[in-house]
Amino acid sequence: MDKHSNRFVAVNLTDAEWRALRAVTPDPCGWIKTQIQRLLDESGVTPVSPVSEGEEPSEWGALTSPGL
Repeated sequence: MDKHSNRFVAVNLTDAEWRALRAVTPDPCGWIKTQIQRLLDESGVTPVSPVSEGEEPSEWGALTSPGL
């Protein structure tokens, strides 16, 4: 994957879950982005700029979740 491209997150919801989510937040995508930003702010993790040519993937500052 190109290290300069944007990333996306897909969440599989049932129709009932989607309708319930829309009932409590009319802009679920905006809400998710806000939650991600809040999590990053609280954790002190700063998003890194795209890597330069020649850098190793371990230097990219990628975050992983345990178990992945």
